[in-house]
Amino acid sequence: MIDHRHLTDDEAQLHLESGLAAPERARVETHLAGCPSCQALVMSFEALSEALSSMPVAEPPADFTAVVMARIDERELARASERQAALAVLGAVAVSLVAALAFAGQAAWAPALSSVSTGAVKALHAFRITSDVLSPLVSALRLQIIVVAAVVGIPLTLALSRLATPRHGQAA
Repeated sequence: MIDHRHLTDDEAQLHLESGLAAPERARVETHLAGCPSCQALVMSFEALSEALSSMPVAEPPADFTAVVMARIDERELARASERQAALAVLGAVAVSLVAALAFAGQAAWAPALSSVSTGAVKALHAFRITSDVLSPLVSALRLQIIVVAAVVGIPLTLALSRLATPRHGQAA
């Protein structure tokens, strides 16, 4: 069976660099023997390689590494100072809050703390009751829940996948 598939840019480049495995190399060479379009592609890569190899190599400045490392150090120091400033602000807020609560006295913050803790206890109690009711209900309706999820989920997934992939006639 003859493979009429044209070479990709990667295959052409790997062919020039002798980077193809034996079976793939044989397929590429067979295809190149009869395909002027792919021959032109390989020749263009050869010309590009020759042009690039004849160009002078740009040497980085002598202090390139030192300059890059200095910039990295500057950024790290800036981030460290930003973290220290954020921690200082958070610490000042925490100390201010503790001082305000101490200054206001127990009479000011105890009722608020009591109402918050009472609300948390009520929420936990409601959660426990809800879980006691929903657990047997979900167990009893497990098959129906799976069917409804499939009936809703499969068409929704298909619709979203069509939106996510471009159609053949559209530009990406």
